[in-house]
Parts: sequence; C-alpha cells; structure tokens
Amino acid sequence: MINGKLLMVKYLSHIRSLLLISVLFVTGTSLSQIKPISIAHVDSLLTNEPKPLLILLSTEWCQYCQMQKQQIRKNNKFLQKESLFHYVEFDAELKTPIQFQGKEYVFKPTGANVGTHELAVALNGPNKLAFPTWVLLDKNYQVLFRHGGVLRPQQINELLDTLEKERL
Repeated sequence: MINGKLLMVKYLSHIRSLLLISVLFVTGTSLSQIKPISIAHVDSLLTNEPKPLLILLSTEWCQYCQMQKQQIRKNNKFLQKESLFHYVEFDAELKTPIQFQGKEYVFKPTGANVGTHELAVALNGPNKLAFPTWVLLDKNYQVLFRHGGVLRPQQINELLDTLEKERL
C-alpha cells in the first residue's frame, strides 16, 4: 500500500511539473505580442529613445478599428520590426487630458456622452476624422505618413519595410 501511495505522489509530482512547464510556455509565448504604449508616455519615451512613432487612432465602437488591431497582433513582421518604432493605439474618444509636445489636449464633447479628443483631431490633420486612421511621426514629431481607413496586411508590411529601409 505504501509503494502505491509513493507511486501516486511521484505521478502527481510529474503532472504538476508538466502543468507548470505548460503554463510557463504559454505565458512566454503570449509575452511576445505587440504591446502598444500609452500616448501619455510618448514625450518622455521620445526623449530617452528617439525613433518614429506609429499611431493608430481608433475608437472602442469602431469594428474596423478592432479588426485592424487584430491584424496587427497577428502580423509577425510587425512584431519582428517593432524595435524600429514606438507603437501607440490612441482612443480618439479618451476623456483624460493628455500632455503631448508640451501642450495639453482634452476631450471635447459634441453631444450627450459623445465627443472627440483634441489630440486625435490634431494628429489627424486637416482631413475629416475617420476611424481607423494611421499616423506616422518621425522622432521630431513631423508627420511622415497619414492614412484614414484600414491598411491591408500588405500595406502594413510595406510601411514596415520603408521604416526599416529609411531608418527614420
């Protein structure tokens, strides 16, 4: 009977070890996903680590925005080249004030519980705000690229190739 219990304890110990290894493996692979930075940290980030800034202007309700974010998370090339730039997903309806380039931008209501953040409007430029909108800024905050609408995976890859080639 004691031998049976010892075998069972060893068996359970091996099972626990396998489960632990499995959890560590799954956690390790999930850590290699794209992690967008907060727009609120951009100024200090660019001061300490100057490189281009790729911003996705989006909203929570925009299905195309959510689809674009999923495409980015599945894009291996995006993950491989993310060291070339800082990536930001900015909610254009964020209600929190943001300091950006030494200026404070705030949410501007346009009706009952709706509105747009001033920073989204500023980043969007003179065009009508559309979601999603892509904005690429160089390390000096100069607009290099702006695109209103979804970028197809091939277009994203071309943008990444250009970033790598030009080392902006």
